[in-house]
Amino acid sequence: MSDNQKKFDELTALVDGWREELHIPGTAIGISIGDEIFTYGSGVTSTDNPLEVNEDTLFQIGSTTKTYTATAIMRLVEDGKLALDDPVQKYLPDFKVKDADVSKSVTVQHLITHSAGWSGDVFTDTGSNDDSLGEYVSQMAELPQLAPPDTVFSYNNSAFCTAGHVIEAVTGKVYETVMKELVLEPIGLNNSFFFPRDLITYRFVVGHRYNDEENAFTVMRPWAIPRSSNPAGGIVCDIKDYMAYGRFHLGDGGDILSKASMEKMQSPHFSINQASGSMGLAWFVGNVGGAKTIQHGGNTIGQAAQLLLVPEHNFVFAMLTNADRGNPLITKVENWALKEFLGLEDAEPETYDVPVEELEPYAGKYSREMIDSELTIEDGQLIFNMAYTSGLPGMEPPPSPPPMPLAMCGEDEMIITEGPLKNARAEFIRDDEGKIAYMRLGLRINPRVD
Repeated sequence: MSDNQKKFDELTALVDGWREELHIPGTAIGISIGDEIFTYGSGVTSTDNPLEVNEDTLFQIGSTTKTYTATAIMRLVEDGKLALDDPVQKYLPDFKVKDADVSKSVTVQHLITHSAGWSGDVFTDTGSNDDSLGEYVSQMAELPQLAPPDTVFSYNNSAFCTAGHVIEAVTGKVYETVMKELVLEPIGLNNSFFFPRDLITYRFVVGHRYNDEENAFTVMRPWAIPRSSNPAGGIVCDIKDYMAYGRFHLGDGGDILSKASMEKMQSPHFSINQASGSMGLAWFVGNVGGAKTIQHGGNTIGQAAQLLLVPEHNFVFAMLTNADRGNPLITKVENWALKEFLGLEDAEPETYDVPVEELEPYAGKYSREMIDSELTIEDGQLIFNMAYTSGLPGMEPPPSPPPMPLAMCGEDEMIITEGPLKNARAEFIRDDEGKIAYMRLGLRINPRVD
């Protein structure tokens, strides 16, 4: 038994304990280092109708799908069917958002680097027909511009839905068919799907929410995200396919993509911040302990996933969970794996106290689609109050979290120190006059509205 196998066995034992402690019904994890590949599944697919989770169990990978969409775009770039610097309107002549100038100038690269600047968390369900993406994009005409393109990073699901429709326009085929032909089949991802009808004969998980007061799980419904959101988060796969996709992006592209295109995808194109690094083409480019990382996670309806690559160590970490609180477990497992397998870890951010008068400029109201936030000062401390104003299509808004304290950890940067969003970073972005214009939380900008 290799040392890496021993470490993986130690990790799986820890994962099972942590999973129960954090109330996660089921997980699947994978680690690849050099030529060794390890995978493991445990727990149950559903608390209502339980089946054992194993290495073949299908999970939703959510927004990691965005990197698959960008991979297909790069294949089309190499085929000469589109160019990243081209305006979106070259391929979608009727495309528009509320800002007419942005409608004309926004490029394909803006779409896949979260730099377009319009309101991005839009999950309109436009049905399950083949024209769902076209209908979705046509309904973007009134989307407000939160910031000019290329100025402020803000996570943008609707931009990736638009990118999916661009793929349809240049190929003459529906998005899912193109993805199968250009990405899934060439890489050999035979257990990766978009449609429930294709995966229903396999073992798959359902999403869960845990109620602390009732000490009980609730199966979250609906199960699938709208078809119009497939380019932003629609892939369902098992841990083995998830790992295989990660290993593909550690390579040189083989016969699928040129090495230059692979490097372009994994190079910084748009800065985010010191903690989150930069945006590549769909991939987040950062570092842990001085080593470059390439990663993307995903969250859907009661499911959470993560895929992280450390190229210089030929290392892949993948994890899938079927709980809306899966991210704390993922972070815990990922940090352990990076430290024990590679000796990599980052220091915890240091917080410090500041006089209350220095906190006062941050207090106020911030708002974006689905969420209203207010920062108040109580007993000399800044408190974050968040309220969900709407839910995903077909769902009620989730319960709002309790008030959570914030502490300074850098210039115009704070960290939530307690509560459900503990360790989440809040950044404050100023306008040209030095006034606070946005709070960025969860990688989304929230314009100040008071």
